[in-house]
Amino acid sequence: MRFIINKNNLFFWLFWLLYVVYGIMDSRGWIMQRGFLWSLQPLLLFYGMIALLLYTNVRFLIPVLLDNRRYAGYVAGLLAIVLAYTYLRSLNQQFWDAKVWPKDVMTIDSYFYWNSVNAVWFLVISTLLFYAQKWSEQRQLMKNIQISQLETELKYLRAQVNPHFLFNGLNTIYGTIEMENTRAREMVVQFSDLLRYNLYEADTDFVELGKEAAYLENYIALQRARSDTSLAISLDTRVENPGLKIAPLLFVAFVENAFKYSTRDDGRENRVTVSLVQHGSEVVFRCVNSYETPEARTGGIGLANVKRRLELLYPKRHTLTITAENGLFTVILNLNL
Repeated sequence: MRFIINKNNLFFWLFWLLYVVYGIMDSRGWIMQRGFLWSLQPLLLFYGMIALLLYTNVRFLIPVLLDNRRYAGYVAGLLAIVLAYTYLRSLNQQFWDAKVWPKDVMTIDSYFYWNSVNAVWFLVISTLLFYAQKWSEQRQLMKNIQISQLETELKYLRAQVNPHFLFNGLNTIYGTIEMENTRAREMVVQFSDLLRYNLYEADTDFVELGKEAAYLENYIALQRARSDTSLAISLDTRVENPGLKIAPLLFVAFVENAFKYSTRDDGRENRVTVSLVQHGSEVVFRCVNSYETPEARTGGIGLANVKRRLELLYPKRHTLTITAENGLFTVILNLNL
């Protein structure tokens, strides 16, 4: 979140510039007494104090204290910067007023009331502008997510085959497989479950973490059935709260990439190792695969799509680390749900 001079708060700065200039243009004002150029000195100091007051509020107090519900610390911080601003501003006014009216020097405490009122007013306006800008950015973020989802849905609809036809075809294939061929029948059932999850259950904004874990188990079981003994495959899922909500199909792109590039011919073991661990609100996904082809290091469009989804759905609530070294491609995704 940035609070800079832009279209959202430029009016604020222009308003206060005109207000201050107007205030020192009356018959007892600095401009009328000493001229505009001389008056720029105290005016710039005044604006520097305002900027320090506002940016301390919106760049530190609000994001570090108020947004983290540390209300006592936020109130204490406000009081500290109001007192500091009031004292420095009063000292500044007394100094410059004494240069203009040396025979009519006012005590510093005579400036305190209006300067403290101005400080509170500045803080209220800056806080409102901060949250207005934050609300605007969140609206834009949601709009980007909706656009991305619509584009994904459009691509899906263009490529979609009638699901009833697919399921009827799978049932037909399943019925023609001999009862003794349990491996083939299990593969058809697993593929049918994967297809059903993709078409129906994953077609929502969020799904249960337990279902996402089950989808990974089915996918890896199907890959294990079609792989030979040269590929070592392992899966570890530990989900404490299966009902925890998560965006669907975040992990499978990494697993697909792992199986796609897991083969190498240098005599070392080929392997795919996947783990999904959830504890409290934290989810840690880890996927490691052997690789030989350079394409495994970049991942392709599937991984790029997942990265974009993570940026849109879990901003500042995820870390994604991808490394490729010593013949192993490693993905570690930490999510805070």
